[in-house]
Amino acid sequence: MTPNPKTAMHRALGISKEIEDAAWFVLGPGLQGKPSALDGTTLTWTAEAAAELLERLDRGAADAKAPMMTNLRQNLEDASREAKQLAVEFLFLQSLPLAHEVKSLKVKRARVAEAASWLETPLETPLELPEELYKGMTDHGVIRDRTAEFNWTIWDHLKWLCRFVQHVDQQVPAAITKALKDPLKFHELAAGTPGDQPAIRRSIEYLAWPSYFEPVVADVERQEIRDAFASLVGGANGDSDEDITADIHRIRLHLDEQAGQRIDWYARQLVSQWRKVGDPGRRAWLLRTHSDNAELLTAWQEEEKATLDVEHLRQLDPGVTAGLVQHAVDEDYKHLGYVEREDTKTAVFAFLTVMKPGDLVLYQHAGTVRLGVVLGEPEHNEDNRRLRRKVRWLDDDGHATADLPRHVQRQLATSGIVVDVTKVVQALQALVPAEAEPEDDDAAAPAAVVPPAQEGFRPLSRDFADSLHMDLEPLQEIAELLEENRQLVLYGPPGTGKTYLAKHLAAYLAQDSTDERVKLVQFHPSYAYEDFFEGYRPDKTDEGQVSFKLVAGPLRRLAEEAAKPGNENKPYFLIIDEMNRANLAKVFGELYFLLEYRDDRIYLQYSPNEPFTLPDNLYIIGTMNTADRSIAMMDAAIRRRFAFIELHPQT
Repeated sequence: MTPNPKTAMHRALGISKEIEDAAWFVLGPGLQGKPSALDGTTLTWTAEAAAELLERLDRGAADAKAPMMTNLRQNLEDASREAKQLAVEFLFLQSLPLAHEVKSLKVKRARVAEAASWLETPLETPLELPEELYKGMTDHGVIRDRTAEFNWTIWDHLKWLCRFVQHVDQQVPAAITKALKDPLKFHELAAGTPGDQPAIRRSIEYLAWPSYFEPVVADVERQEIRDAFASLVGGANGDSDEDITADIHRIRLHLDEQAGQRIDWYARQLVSQWRKVGDPGRRAWLLRTHSDNAELLTAWQEEEKATLDVEHLRQLDPGVTAGLVQHAVDEDYKHLGYVEREDTKTAVFAFLTVMKPGDLVLYQHAGTVRLGVVLGEPEHNEDNRRLRRKVRWLDDDGHATADLPRHVQRQLATSGIVVDVTKVVQALQALVPAEAEPEDDDAAAPAAVVPPAQEGFRPLSRDFADSLHMDLEPLQEIAELLEENRQLVLYGPPGTGKTYLAKHLAAYLAQDSTDERVKLVQFHPSYAYEDFFEGYRPDKTDEGQVSFKLVAGPLRRLAEEAAKPGNENKPYFLIIDEMNRANLAKVFGELYFLLEYRDDRIYLQYSPNEPFTLPDNLYIIGTMNTADRSIAMMDAAIRRRFAFIELHPQT
């Protein structure tokens, strides 16, 4: 297997010399058939050592609830030194390039050191890990894996590395020499490994040839980068893995020349150019079976899968468009009513196209929620009656639905067969057992994680009251009433400072100098629900034709911003000026219900398939001019849902 080292071409540098040098410290001897750099004597990159390690990994986790390293140590208990040392090298290579948000420096170093401690050292000399390994293990990693595949599928990555070593060992020396001289040949070598795992393969390709391959491993990000910048290099070559790699390389050289240095694809100014607006990264999906089929749910757990019934549906390919799904369901499910067909379209399109490896999935049964992570692409089962995806279910006991945060419970009450619950993905991810995505292998899994508690309004200061020419006590009373009721109206004759007070009080309580958390709208007689919440507006298609699209109004936009993960403890304010000039029943519509029952959800007239709630941290301040319309004539429903404060003119 050993190539001629004199003919090996220098790999050149990529974006991180420390990481790339440390990787080559392990990769170089392994690929060239030399003793391991860890001790200078043990041959680890052999078919025999790889086969032994693979057999140990194939045994799986003896205790699904134990940390990954505990299971690995148990599996390697009586393994040869070569297999154990190969495991150390693989753990190092798998975590080395990961950015801190994917795998912390503490965990990287602890795992490698722990695995090294399992080695039986000769005589009394302990194995000391070379300094070269630690130099590359920094907080400044280069792979930012949004799907967290490097955490979820580490066991599968280690298996692929075993097969890669076996595949390398089978090659003639000339093939290895070519792979060390030519990055395209190295790709052929790596891609020829049985049972491809694209993420770890692309990571190894980058570590071996950092001057050609990029530390971007997710399919969606590679596609987004190539598509965003392809025009800079005369267009794209094609959509194969090799074509996209070549296109990104050409684009990177072009951008390097413009910048005068090696660019970072994840630098803020570049990310904003290639990452699609609204791209959520990892999604979360609630899956249901017909009639809560307990037997099928058990099969999901035991066979590590999730399925979707498509008994009457023609065979559709993964990645199919929404239009093709709609046509197929309309034709093949004519026996169903309109509502059921719409639910089926949503479920099939999500399962075949929108759902990606790395996404979280969950199901509910008997008051318990169980979590998993998608590992594979969709495929049809043998009789084409079901679609299935490989899923690693992460726990046996699950979590009691009643113990979950309230906003998570509301999302899980949404109807549907495959429901996008990405709005609560951070809260769900926090429920993942510690062994599945560890920061500390000894950490215990949390029973449930509640979002940060809302902090209440900041205290009002006398200086602030003086700036408004008001006494502190009545101003404090207004703030307390708003905090308690969440909806408040300031009313009085013209010139009493209603709008002025509303704007300055909201800005002070929001503590937001950019006014991103304070929005003002003004009602008038022609103002409608479509202006305030959402409605269809004329739009021009690419072909110049007139169409209509659903456009969110100020209330919907601010509500969605307030409900985003991380914003739950920040107050948001919507100021409605001249509130009584509009037909309030017409403007608020079904939202009247949510003004009184913030904990509930409703289905909206223009979004009937998507439940909506008003977040607890959204406050509404209205102003009413009594010269326009008497408060006594106001809709009783509005008077019941808002607290009213009268402002008198100063005399």
